[in-house]
Amino acid sequence: MSATPYMAIETTRELFDRIVSYGVSPDRLREDTGIDIELLQQSEKRFPVEQHLKLWQVAESLLPHKAIGLLMGAESNPSNRGIVGLTFLASRNLKDAVSNKLRYTKILADHIDLEYLETEEAFVIRYSIPDPYFHPNEIERVFSGFFNWVKIFTKQNIFPIGLAFQYAKPACIKAYHQYFQCPMEFGHTENHIAFSKDLFACKNLAYNDYLYGILQARAESVLTRLDQDPDFLVNVRSTIAGRLCHGNFSADEVAEAFNVSLRTLHRKLKEYDVTYQQILDEVRKDMAIAYLNQQDCCHKTLPYLVGYADSRAFQRAFKRWTGYSPRQYHQLH
Repeated sequence: MSATPYMAIETTRELFDRIVSYGVSPDRLREDTGIDIELLQQSEKRFPVEQHLKLWQVAESLLPHKAIGLLMGAESNPSNRGIVGLTFLASRNLKDAVSNKLRYTKILADHIDLEYLETEEAFVIRYSIPDPYFHPNEIERVFSGFFNWVKIFTKQNIFPIGLAFQYAKPACIKAYHQYFQCPMEFGHTENHIAFSKDLFACKNLAYNDYLYGILQARAESVLTRLDQDPDFLVNVRSTIAGRLCHGNFSADEVAEAFNVSLRTLHRKLKEYDVTYQQILDEVRKDMAIAYLNQQDCCHKTLPYLVGYADSRAFQRAFKRWTGYSPRQYHQLH
């Protein structure tokens, strides 16, 4: 897992082109953001989220529009969003389309977590973005874009049944009401958008099983390539090891060190069929044994060196790991 999150270059290209369409020269954008315009023309490439956010900052300073993300998302078309959008459009029904959108979100952006929830009447998509990369315009774009994708798929003039935003009510609230036409909450604890479950009945009348299979296979291939990170578990272990004696090794703190959400950390570990607690135990065990193999090992400080505030808890854990107490192990080995 990279400490620097990336996103699909198509998203940045779409934002770049949108800002230019509002009258900002491409040269000015290149000078102010350092973005290589030729690079933006490539397909299926990854782009640093940090540089993408510079576009939002420049747009805010140069444009009079106060709902740039909203306007951009409102014109987002899945047919222009690479393999994720094409798979969405080719799905058998809206439920499958939404499921594919969630599954392949990592292809669009490393830093966005999506969670799917269902109630008796609605399906809800919850968005989570780590603080260093959170930007109101990006949430605007994500929500209005997803809404437009749903409208394009269903071919109906529908609206969400509820929205929640973590940021305060914007000055351009009128534009929000005109576009979404549903109840909204601002300053909420999370970002989510909800639709009626009745929409799941909407089917793709042009569904082609052969085409869908090709697109889904391609999406799986891209996702697998992104998930292949042989150094991931090594990096997690080393991060934990460096923090044990300082006591700041909780899953939340390790996730923060990787600039990802706790949910993303757990999801990634699940892909390796391991839990955070299992890795923590392994690191503690390996470090405890390494310390005990040193001739001058101090048994009194050993629990604290491997992150235990209670020596009894450490004694129980060590016996569970090895079958011996720390002193017995030291004498035997």
